[in-house]
Amino acid sequence: MENMTIAFIAANIIVFVAYFVRSVTGFGSSLICIPLLALYFDLKFIVPVDSAFVVVTSLILVPKVIKKVNQVDFALLLGGSLVGSLVGVYILKSFSNDALKILLGIVIIILALNLLRENSRTIRNLSRNWGIGAGTIGGILGGMFGTSGPPYVAYLAYRGLPKEVFRATLIVFFAVEYSWRLGLYVHQGLFTMEGVQFALALCPALVIGTIAGNRAHIKVNDRIFKITITILLLFSGFLCFF
Repeated sequence: MENMTIAFIAANIIVFVAYFVRSVTGFGSSLICIPLLALYFDLKFIVPVDSAFVVVTSLILVPKVIKKVNQVDFALLLGGSLVGSLVGVYILKSFSNDALKILLGIVIIILALNLLRENSRTIRNLSRNWGIGAGTIGGILGGMFGTSGPPYVAYLAYRGLPKEVFRATLIVFFAVEYSWRLGLYVHQGLFTMEGVQFALALCPALVIGTIAGNRAHIKVNDRIFKITITILLLFSGFLCFF
């Protein structure tokens, strides 16, 4: 009982920090939530819970941005992600928690190191031929670990879209893609009533973290911010091996 109490308190702190960071920066909630919550709970339990959080927070923003979506890039990413999610969810259901945690640790470390890359050499106007590939890779990672964002973000960033179009396309895409994936989790018996109850119990931390992040006026050097997030992700990634 004491261990469960500690785990629940830790989960609230993790969710608060994750959605505070997401509100301040616009990304990163799953990259923080999943590896840290995996220290206390099975991935098969927490990945669907985190997906439910993303669905709710994304759907709230959809009406405000849907008119600015780049429909072609949205469709390409979605086509790939629908197929990729099927593969990722199958892997999540089929493999043991220990094996999944090791894979998650490797993925998180790679993504963390990628954050340190400078943007000065970013390729612009990337061909749309890469859209389905990026969607498939993101779908697989999302189905397995709930961390599908980086391939989508990279593709849209390389497409050289205007900032408001980039943001709108990503928000609406996440709303649709995470809803689809959450449906797969329900169908495969991975998102149960216990998961629903756990998600509801963590909602106050999510709401408070989101509100606090929206109200925060934090001006941090981009390089320092990237290094801080990278250290956090590297730490959580290495913990997945133990």
